[in-house]
Amino acid sequence: MIPAMRIVVVGAGPIGGIVGGRLARAGHDVTFADVDVSHIAAIRESGLHVDVPDGSFTVSVPAVLPGEVRGEFDVGIIAVRSNYTREALASTVPHLRGDAVLVSLQNGINPPLLEACVGPERTVGAVVRMRSFRVAAGHLRTALRGRLFIGHLSGKRTPQLETVHALLNTAVPTEISEKIYGMLWSKLTFSCLGMFGSLAEGSLDAICSHADNRRLCVEFLGEMTAVGTAAGVCFEPLAEYHPMAFHPRRPLAERLRAFHEATERNWASYRQDSRTHALGPGEITHVDYTVGHLVTEGARVGVPTPLCLTLARMIHELEDGKRSPGLKNYAELAGA
Repeated sequence: MIPAMRIVVVGAGPIGGIVGGRLARAGHDVTFADVDVSHIAAIRESGLHVDVPDGSFTVSVPAVLPGEVRGEFDVGIIAVRSNYTREALASTVPHLRGDAVLVSLQNGINPPLLEACVGPERTVGAVVRMRSFRVAAGHLRTALRGRLFIGHLSGKRTPQLETVHALLNTAVPTEISEKIYGMLWSKLTFSCLGMFGSLAEGSLDAICSHADNRRLCVEFLGEMTAVGTAAGVCFEPLAEYHPMAFHPRRPLAERLRAFHEATERNWASYRQDSRTHALGPGEITHVDYTVGHLVTEGARVGVPTPLCLTLARMIHELEDGKRSPGLKNYAELAGA
């Protein structure tokens, strides 16, 4: 049993909404905060509808815009895109109790931002493995029950971490990891593959059916692992692949073989996890906090990142309508 706690989930999208909805279904006191006016209005009017493999459900919980958050909370869950983390913290931290814990349910390396607000022992990082998406305002769906891996960046096991584990485990199978930093970096490489795939329509497997693009993807993975290892990261294996299989110190033939083995084993899940679409004008991504993070770290540790740097620029050009999507973009990226 865990003590009754008040929880604010900032970001009621496919991750925060589904985890928060399950917490509410388990009887916890949950409040949602989100910037999407239509989503919040739908939750207020009809509750949050969640489709999960073990049965769909609806929960009626308080749903507010970030500026409407009131009261004090024992746990703050940040589940927004990385580019909105600072804004989410600004609306959340003033409403945390003195010993409250912040949890990052996000892609990217966000826990350091949380640690700057509440300290390392009150910050919990998480790696989310769950295929989920928004069906409509107030309606979310996941194809898997999912799994969470949580931990402090220090690897320490603390009472705060144990409490968060007990809490989240009532909603989603949750495991404490002493290697969460390496897991976050491994998941970062997977998130960046989504950015790689967004230069053209189609799934990542279709894009990489071209030999030149397959080699380019392997080189992109190698650039990321080179930065991470130079920064002192110990990458952890993902279900899809082990990032270190693509480190550039390995012969290219071995890296291509590892990529082939991974894709042969995992194409079915890749088609689910990376149903990429070409970016259009006006779409805003978190590229600066995924691929851009690798550029920043590369500059810090002295590892060149031409592919990451060029990909980030191309993504921004797609967002701004200054570039058209298509396979031709990969030929340009290869020339970086």
